[in-house]
Amino acid sequence: MKAIYRSKILWILVILLVAALVVRAMLPIWVRDYVNGKLSEMEDYRGHVADVDIHLWRGAYSIHVVEIKKISGHVPVPFFSAPVVDLSVEWKALFHGALVGEINFQQPKMNLVNAANRANSQAPLDEPWTEKVRELFPLRINRFTVNEGEVHYRDYSKKPDVDIVLDRLDVVATNLTNSTRLSETLNANIEMKGRPLRAGTFKTEINLDPYAAKPTFALRSEVDDVPLVKLNDFAKAYGGITFEGGSLRVATEMNSKQGNFRGYIEPVFEKMSIFDPTHDTESPIDFIWQGIVGGLTRIIRNHPKDRFGTKVPLSGSFDDPAPAVMETVFNVLRNAFIKAFEGRLSNDNIDVSKVQQDPDVKDKK
Repeated sequence: MKAIYRSKILWILVILLVAALVVRAMLPIWVRDYVNGKLSEMEDYRGHVADVDIHLWRGAYSIHVVEIKKISGHVPVPFFSAPVVDLSVEWKALFHGALVGEINFQQPKMNLVNAANRANSQAPLDEPWTEKVRELFPLRINRFTVNEGEVHYRDYSKKPDVDIVLDRLDVVATNLTNSTRLSETLNANIEMKGRPLRAGTFKTEINLDPYAAKPTFALRSEVDDVPLVKLNDFAKAYGGITFEGGSLRVATEMNSKQGNFRGYIEPVFEKMSIFDPTHDTESPIDFIWQGIVGGLTRIIRNHPKDRFGTKVPLSGSFDDPAPAVMETVFNVLRNAFIKAFEGRLSNDNIDVSKVQQDPDVKDKK
């Protein structure tokens, strides 16, 4: 009897082991099919993943070769693609008693496309992407990272085609669950750095309240050392001008509390050259226009530093942006005759808890 009992136990263990091996072997296929099913439910978009790896020992799974395309209209580039997306338990947070997750994107590419109509345009707000992420991973996402990413702004409706790229993009977003267990404050923090137009430098820091009813954040951003000739397709398409030389830097700060914001954007052009009569132009109209623009900027630039720039003030609500046009014009003139802007951030630190609502801005009801 004991031998029969032991034999039954052995067979049960063998069956359980075989079943576990079969489930383990089939699990990546089931997860892949589940992910593809969820990515096919989006209106106007379809997504597909080639393969999924399960890492049970660290509570994670990796998605390989993911691509999301727009299927309505005519958009020649995918909205999103990445060779690897890793979703896992954030172990550092687990040691602090919080069961949350993290996502890492390896070399992702995103294409934002502007067009004359919605069907041929492609923007990140077209779909509820956060909801899709929640459906793909059961835990709340507390940490978000990007390594070696690329973001393109494209416009195929212009001549020439416009392609403004930010590559070598690294992003680290922390405390997205708004937890005091994981951070000294309830605020989330996002840090980004990259290379605009494959030449300059870019860095941004955002401190925000992810659970505020309306946008509440403080943002600081700097773009530096961008050769203006890299902007020629953009400048030709939108402004009908061609840069011959010079560089660009841009400083931006913006604070928002419950949807009301104030801040500035400060572009500065160093040694900018627009018009060169020795170069051929495609038409007499282009020749005349570039001559006018080039002559105007030579008149109003700050000659001692060979610098042209302005500080564009921003204030209002996210429902109704209202840049101060007259103040912008004043700053252009001030740059020419009084002071050259430095193109650097005014404040050293940002903290969303210190953001004050502009008394001149009222919430829209």
